[in-house]
Amino acid sequence: MWFFRSPEIVYGSDALSYLSSLDMKKAVIVTDRFLKESKVMGKVLASIPEEVKTTIVADITPEPTFSEMSRSLSRVIDYAPDWFLAVGGGSVIDTAKVLFTLYERPDLSVYDITPLVKLNLRRKSRLAAIPTTSGTGSECSWAAVVSEEEGRKVELASKEIMPDVAILDPSLVVDLPKEQSRNTAVDAIAHAIEAYGSSWRNHYSDALAEKALELITPNLPKVLSEPGDIDAREKIHIGASMAGLSFSNSQIGLAHALGHAVGGVFKLPHGLCVGLYLPSVVEFNNDSIIERYSRLNEVFPDKYKTNELHSTLRRYFEEIGQPLSIRQAGIDMQRYTSIVDKLVDLASESTGVTTNARDANRDDIRRILMQVV
Repeated sequence: MWFFRSPEIVYGSDALSYLSSLDMKKAVIVTDRFLKESKVMGKVLASIPEEVKTTIVADITPEPTFSEMSRSLSRVIDYAPDWFLAVGGGSVIDTAKVLFTLYERPDLSVYDITPLVKLNLRRKSRLAAIPTTSGTGSECSWAAVVSEEEGRKVELASKEIMPDVAILDPSLVVDLPKEQSRNTAVDAIAHAIEAYGSSWRNHYSDALAEKALELITPNLPKVLSEPGDIDAREKIHIGASMAGLSFSNSQIGLAHALGHAVGGVFKLPHGLCVGLYLPSVVEFNNDSIIERYSRLNEVFPDKYKTNELHSTLRRYFEEIGQPLSIRQAGIDMQRYTSIVDKLVDLASESTGVTTNARDANRDDIRRILMQVV
């Protein structure tokens, strides 16, 4: 027996106006310090009815640890909101999931957020996610990533932390810088490809993965050359959300396991790190799911298409400026090679290894790590 899980999704040029229809009296807006004073936040605040009380938690950092995620928890508990509004990228939305859970259940540990524990949430509040990047898919997933001090990333998961509402408004991403546009979209491409190859894949996740790639791959080059192309932005924004739904209802794979390991140690953007390994992982998996990869290869624009998906990806990534080696990614080669055993350890702990399209042992993981040197 399988389940398909999704938040209510509101999308389009006026999607933010949906905030006025929520039964909301007191809201905590979770964001980061850059967005707090931005035009994006101005649009969000203008969409909330005047009678609704709001307070802002804006101390969220990229790739936050649990202590960083929870440092405003006591203030949130005292404030007693009935809605959490997450306004930001994946780290912000993941933090909002953690704050929402621990506000509802202060007796729990963050490590109680697993599919095996019934959390009994939503007795006091609800959660809405308003992504300001196009890629992480966190607004549509029942997962959250927490960084630990030693570079390890812990993947939390529970159907109860999936947002109640995901609001996809393209006006919130039109000013996204080029590098962030690329990094987050590459993450979405990886979500779609790994969900399609996951050992937990299903008909629903397949359809969403294919459509996500159909929307993202032709439009990302347009956005990188013409950032103000709102039509292309909207298609990528919706495609990224579909990719999030796809992996949330199947699973990630080995590229995410490797990306989490390297990103956690070297403090680099998640999408950049996952994209660094995706072509090599696809090549590693190729013989196991060659027909499926052939179908995905057909989705890419003809300009980039080769005979095999891993080669198409390398050509596409080279065109859009996604690093294909640790040198291009700005990683010190000597340090990288000196800690490769630690990276193998960290990657091996990820659920992405378990659900990858092909079984990967430690030697396989080490070879892929060294393939991008």
